[in-house]
Amino acid sequence: MGKPEYHVRIGQVIVGAEGEILKTVLGSCVGIGLIWKKQNKSVLAHCLLPYPVSPQEDKDARYVSLTLPRMLERLGAGPSDYSELEALVAGGGQMMEVEQPYTKFVVGEENLKIAKQCIEKLKIKIVAFQCGGDQGTKITLDSSSGHFEVEKVPKVA
Repeated sequence: MGKPEYHVRIGQVIVGAEGEILKTVLGSCVGIGLIWKKQNKSVLAHCLLPYPVSPQEDKDARYVSLTLPRMLERLGAGPSDYSELEALVAGGGQMMEVEQPYTKFVVGEENLKIAKQCIEKLKIKIVAFQCGGDQGTKITLDSSSGHFEVEKVPKVA
């Protein structure tokens, strides 16, 4: 029998315990993973937008700028544990043709920028930072070993 697998959907944060696999598929969304090898735990978030338009409190992972504290809380990691954590960031693909002058920002690029800023601010080591380009991305994270895979998913016309 294989390890239990959990699919992280848009706006979700899921903690994986020893023996569990976390997966997500991304387009312009960004996936943020935190790996805590010493505790055999990990957490994966699927973030939709870089930040909310107006100040609001939500308990999910829709906004990159608000997600990292929730991930750390659910993982049970405090500031003294940050040096033991490893982060991965992937996704942020340019999935549609967009006229730059008509948009405030390109969602995928801004998601990646904000994710990196938030992680670096807490001095958590980033072990993978894989931008989506013009394709989707699939993340698979094994909570037991901390092993992860980031695969490109071809865009479907």
